[in-house]
Amino acid sequence: MSDLVYIPLKEFQRLRAGKMDEGRAAVFADAARLNALYAIKRANSGHIGSSFSSLDIVTWLHLVEMGPEDVYFSSKGHDVPGLYAVLAGLEKMPFEKLHQLRRLGGLPGHPDVAVSALAANTGSLGMGISKAKGIVWARRFQKKSGRVFVLIGDGELQEGQIWESLPQAAHLKMGEITAIVDANKIQSDLWVSKVNDTGDVVAKARAFGWHAERVNGHDFKALGSY
Repeated sequence: MSDLVYIPLKEFQRLRAGKMDEGRAAVFADAARLNALYAIKRANSGHIGSSFSSLDIVTWLHLVEMGPEDVYFSSKGHDVPGLYAVLAGLEKMPFEKLHQLRRLGGLPGHPDVAVSALAANTGSLGMGISKAKGIVWARRFQKKSGRVFVLIGDGELQEGQIWESLPQAAHLKMGEITAIVDANKIQSDLWVSKVNDTGDVVAKARAFGWHAERVNGHDFKALGSY
């Protein structure tokens, strides 16, 4: 294990001390990306592609977009090493836990509310929109404000529950929900288009009553424009 390296917490603290902009957020994301790779390699287990494809989006949300009342969770779940790296860099979870990915007493290999910084378990794929709706219902009942951001995998779009949830969320005017599809074009170990092509997701979402846009998830300037 002597060949494994990671970015220490003090470097994340130094990045956070300055005025946050697209360039500084990109450096933060790269540091988190290295730490996610470190954690996966140390554990000899974990999903690199899923973590890397969504990490810039997760970084931007947590550093810039989200306020104290907002909630983020991952529906696809396999990207959690990247999420852990971001949360550790923000000191929203103990930084030392990165050394214990997929270890007893350490960090679970999929999102679990046993980690206090996580808002929801992943559970079965396709349940993200339904969970987001439940959070919105609970907050409305409690007269609480805040937005709910949920990350969905493009392969996960093959789950029917997502398409059952989208129209009702629009019908109930749940504008608090922002659903982000990580369109990395790969599911498990095969191309999404080879398994079940999801087609024009933007057009489909609009047809279900949602406002939908396509954006480069690795372009921080583009992310900031939305």
